[in-house]
Amino acid sequence: MKYIEEESKYEGFSLIEMLITIVIIGMVMLISSVTLTSLIKVSTVSSNKIRARNESEFVLELVRRTVRNSDPSDVYIFNSLGDRKFDYKNNIIDSSGGDLDTAYEPLGENDPGNEIHFRPYGYKDWICLAYFESSTEEGKGYILRTSAQDLMDQHENCFGSPEYVMVLNSDYVDVNLFEIAYTVANDSNYIIRFDIESEPVDWYLADGAPIKPKVIRQGIVSTEGLIW
Repeated sequence: MKYIEEESKYEGFSLIEMLITIVIIGMVMLISSVTLTSLIKVSTVSSNKIRARNESEFVLELVRRTVRNSDPSDVYIFNSLGDRKFDYKNNIIDSSGGDLDTAYEPLGENDPGNEIHFRPYGYKDWICLAYFESSTEEGKGYILRTSAQDLMDQHENCFGSPEYVMVLNSDYVDVNLFEIAYTVANDSNYIIRFDIESEPVDWYLADGAPIKPKVIRQGIVSTEGLIW
């Protein structure tokens, strides 16, 4: 009787095959991570720009709803840019380095300013909107809203010691410009123009990218006073 023994054969990967496999897997993971990172950046950029656009529209809509219900004689525009600054963290308006005597002289027709004070019909309080640069963050700007009583000939008091200040743009959006000017219409009402330029604080794309960070919006509203 013959016993035939068959030798067991074991097959495996060679070192070269394993190295090639590791290199291929590494390249796939690298490409996947780069693609995923790019998608996250694009999504974040899109969200930030939408936020800047929505906040600009919010300010313009607030202005449209309130200014149009004011008498032209109760609408004043001032240029206090540089005379006052805003400390966002402490919610304080700094007026120490400005000349308030000249800053709160009402501007004439088509003269651009950064503050508008108006009193809607039926209200005893004045509403004040202003754009101030930050006193603590270089290059940062904020649009503020407050209200006050009895401002006739004392408009510097509206943002002088306000009881409360509402910041209309979030900390994620930087306002570069908030410019206000008016033109007198044929019926003696004011046609008021608002220009806003804002941009997201966090921007991950390069300067030469086709998507630009700045959002520019313009709003026009007319007072609806009855002129006899």
